[in-house]
Amino acid sequence: MPTTQAHPDHPRPRDVTAQWLLTAGWVVGAALLRALLAAAVPLLPDETYYWEWSRRLEAGYFDHPPGIALLIKLGTGLLGANTAGVRAGPAIAALLTHLAAVACAWQLAGKGAAGAQAGRRAAMLMTLLPIATLGLVLATPDAALFATAMVALLAVERALAHPVRSLTSLGWWVAAGLALGGAFVAKYTAVLLPMGLVIACLVHPALRRRFLDAGPWVASAIALALFAPVVAWNLFNNWVSFRFQLGHGFNPASRGNPISRELEMLGGQAGLASPILFVVMAIVVVAALREGWRTRHTATPTDLSVRRFALAVIAVAPLGFFAVSAWRRPVEANWPAMIYPGAMMLLATSTAAVARGVWWRRGLGLAAGLLAVVVVQALTPVLPLAARKDPIARAHGWRTLADAVQAARRDPFLEGTVDQWVAADRYQDASELAFHLPDQPTVFSLNLGGRTNHYDVWPNAWQKVRPGDGLVVAFDADAKGDSLARVVGGWFKESKPGALVSLQRNGAEVSTRRVWLYRLARDVPRVSPTHPTVP
Repeated sequence: MPTTQAHPDHPRPRDVTAQWLLTAGWVVGAALLRALLAAAVPLLPDETYYWEWSRRLEAGYFDHPPGIALLIKLGTGLLGANTAGVRAGPAIAALLTHLAAVACAWQLAGKGAAGAQAGRRAAMLMTLLPIATLGLVLATPDAALFATAMVALLAVERALAHPVRSLTSLGWWVAAGLALGGAFVAKYTAVLLPMGLVIACLVHPALRRRFLDAGPWVASAIALALFAPVVAWNLFNNWVSFRFQLGHGFNPASRGNPISRELEMLGGQAGLASPILFVVMAIVVVAALREGWRTRHTATPTDLSVRRFALAVIAVAPLGFFAVSAWRRPVEANWPAMIYPGAMMLLATSTAAVARGVWWRRGLGLAAGLLAVVVVQALTPVLPLAARKDPIARAHGWRTLADAVQAARRDPFLEGTVDQWVAADRYQDASELAFHLPDQPTVFSLNLGGRTNHYDVWPNAWQKVRPGDGLVVAFDADAKGDSLARVVGGWFKESKPGALVSLQRNGAEVSTRRVWLYRLARDVPRVSPTHPTVP
């Protein structure tokens, strides 16, 4: 009896089921890998800084909107003020990002067998791309941004897949507005997502019809309403966060020249996505732009080429924006991260040979290799990299410093003082001490030698330290740190140097600090000597 063969365009149900089982394996595997890294690597200074935000919730902060503070608050509410608690919220956000990416790819590919395969490919990208797995381990604003942006992208794609002015389309626009509002509350660069969509709608005739639909306007109103508290906070704080971010991105910098900074930005993106997959994504994005433009006069608003064109423009917009920024100052690698949600969806659903054949496999293999190296380096140093230059090593040694500061707080030298306070000169040191000291006390960041940050917005040592108080401060153990320590010494009756602390990872020195003790405050300035106008 002859065997019935399935048509290649209509795979057997068990083949589709196998695709979904593989997808689930990738999602679960990525979650377990992130959990391993989250448990193995201590909190980095930026993470403890954002944890400090979560202890004092506000509608805005000097550096970013409050999304990451809310996410950390969720995690510490569940697991406590420890490393697991701080990273629990971002872990939930990472899982949401992964699931939303799979759902978006499935829908964009047309569901069914093709959708199942696209969902698996999206799950693989979310697992193997360094920015997707490694970037979502840490408690940083990118965790909240990626989750909300991916959900917004899913909702926008679904809204564009339904007819203009339809009720279903309106429902998806409402979901897009909610997710986009969440993205605005996560990070200011989220504005690049709607900016890309607006550009796509302006230049493409079929997308231009969406301006006649109430849906996009409703989505905009919802997103802006959710963002309004952040705007209000800035209004009442002299627009400090907006001014900082605009200056951070566009003020001229002396390092490098425009060409070298542009190349550095592209190199950073190739590292975040792995070089081969970055090039393949670029090819797929360009192909989507060309196909959408070629059919612009004949396509209907719901055509696949129109939706892919919109996603391509959304992916290109952040790259263009930060190319302008890089012309004036260096761009950090994670700033253009909004490239990747749309680019990954286009790659996951592409049927082009470059996206399916040998370069796809080579790209995944290289990404997996890079990911494996970073994971091993995170667990134990294997690269020939000095500890002082190892980004992962910056998470180590803080408990040793906290132990030295705690011992200084009990030093008999401070007897007779009214209140004993703790401080450091930079926000990184202050937040790590606040996290690792046994009672997790208020710790000031004096910022005498560092940049302005949110510690300058909160009541600081200038408002809290009163005559007769004592103070323990951690400074860099170098000439500059000693000089700053002597400046602080002029505000107290007596001072003395304490322990010299070596911050180490596996016996290799990362940095050094000197603990200083001060007693009987008498001439403490009432405003910051270096940042007197904040906010």
